[in-house]
Amino acid sequence: MRFVPVAAGIDWSVDVLDDIWLPGVGLVVCGTAVGECAVERGHHYAQRGNGFWRLLHDSGLTPRVLAADEESLLPDHGIGLVDLVKDPTLRSGFDVARLECVVRQAVPQWIAFNGRVGADAVALTVGAPRPLLGAQDWMFAGSRVFVLPSSSGANQRKDHGGRPQRLDWWSELAGAVRARPHRPDRPPTPALRTPARPAARPT
Repeated sequence: MRFVPVAAGIDWSVDVLDDIWLPGVGLVVCGTAVGECAVERGHHYAQRGNGFWRLLHDSGLTPRVLAADEESLLPDHGIGLVDLVKDPTLRSGFDVARLECVVRQAVPQWIAFNGRVGADAVALTVGAPRPLLGAQDWMFAGSRVFVLPSSSGANQRKDHGGRPQRLDWWSELAGAVRARPHRPDRPPTPALRTPARPAARPT
């Protein structure tokens, strides 16, 4: 089962994508906001031109390039997906409290922000220094923090924190995940459920 935690402060009249994770995954990837295209297609990172699924594979985080509609397989590879903003209209803003709730339930070794915008918002909220790309010196909800260059197709920079390719940072994250096998030091909190949406996603 793919657990769906409570989403505090979200207007569930708006159709948003469920988070995908299991307690004890080694890595949770946090997107900045659910895109309208992803909501319309019903899958994370379904936008044409988004390099997310290719970057996961090419970095070594998944054994093959998964399609967006195979997102439910990610926990089998030790990966979870969440979003900092669940409302595609952006009315709800950055829900850092909700993200903290999810991370404390999922107990990942690492939380990786897909892009600096979300990482900046979280750092500001918790009083951490504004992050650069890569592993951070601070932790969030008991998990190590890594900031990735965005996988968005709109990210056409020629320089990513001093590196020419986004993949370099994604590969560094993959190495960090492999170097620190997940051994949770606290039992996962049972996943919370919301009656306004399905409480679990069957696989």
